[in-house]
Amino acid sequence: MKPQSIPILTQHNKIQLERLAYLQEYSRQTDSPRFKLALSQLIEDAEEAIARVSSQLRRLDASPGQVEKETSRQLLQQARARRGQAAQMKFVRQGLVLLLEWYDTHSRQLQDDPDSQAILTALAEQTRWRLNRFDNLLQELKVSP
Repeated sequence: MKPQSIPILTQHNKIQLERLAYLQEYSRQTDSPRFKLALSQLIEDAEEAIARVSSQLRRLDASPGQVEKETSRQLLQQARARRGQAAQMKFVRQGLVLLLEWYDTHSRQLQDDPDSQAILTALAEQTRWRLNRFDNLLQELKVSP
């Protein structure tokens, strides 16, 4: 068992569930096919990240189901405060930047658990790639980050 990994992985899923809530809400609200497509890809990424980390939590004999009850509504409220598509796109982008920083910080803390560290490192790379794609979309739509 790697107990130092459990709080980090649990926090990851909490963050992803909070992101998922506002990404889904934005997806329901937008009329832009390109923004909707980008959101659907981000939603898939978040769901995949949750599944991968939940599987690791189960391997560590921790319950990933606990997280859902603890999710905060603060991030969703911040997302709802963004008016207009450009503001929402900037919020999504900032979320990707913060998530990438979170991965970089926390994956280093998992040196004693190479399996969990590898998962977070892979998710960081996926997030880095997705951020690059999202930046391209912002540029094409002439939305400044």
